[in-house]
Amino acid sequence: MSKRDDILVATKQLFWERGYEATSPRDIQEVSGAGQGSFYHHFRSKRDLACEAISEVVADRIAEFERDMSGPGTLRERLDRFLVQPRESLKGCRIGRMVWDSAIDDPRLREPLARYFRHIEDRLGAELNAALERGELELKVPAEQIVLMVLSALQGGFTISRATQQRRVDEVVSALGGMLDVVMIIC
Repeated sequence: MSKRDDILVATKQLFWERGYEATSPRDIQEVSGAGQGSFYHHFRSKRDLACEAISEVVADRIAEFERDMSGPGTLRERLDRFLVQPRESLKGCRIGRMVWDSAIDDPRLREPLARYFRHIEDRLGAELNAALERGELELKVPAEQIVLMVLSALQGGFTISRATQQRRVDEVVSALGGMLDVVMIIC
């Protein structure tokens, strides 16, 4: 792995653990083993590094979601694969964690995060509507509301886990499964 890659890996890990604001270039240099010269050789600023690191995390998370949603099985089975994947809930969501930093006011940092949530909303909404059109399920509420419920429950589970330092995401996913059984009737 190159020094540039080491810097990106360290940044992604530190942003997840501490957030953007609480992570200094010195912290990144220490964890990555990169000197100040190497750091600034590869990235003009912490913000430029953050843009790339956040974009990489978003791309990775979208790819994971797509693997779950593109695999075999019914829509509900594929959605369940996404919902039950192993998570380090006490650290929070890798994407949602960044939303709470004031740096989110910078459109360059906010855009990749918004792109992640839009992707999940659009893809899952399209899957629900397609299954509805094929007669595979009946929806008790509009697909867009189901998607919002899924995303909100997951993000809320991470928030509760992080705040209480108790792994509550699994409980939230279980409760979410029960709610999905009520609003998504499999035909």
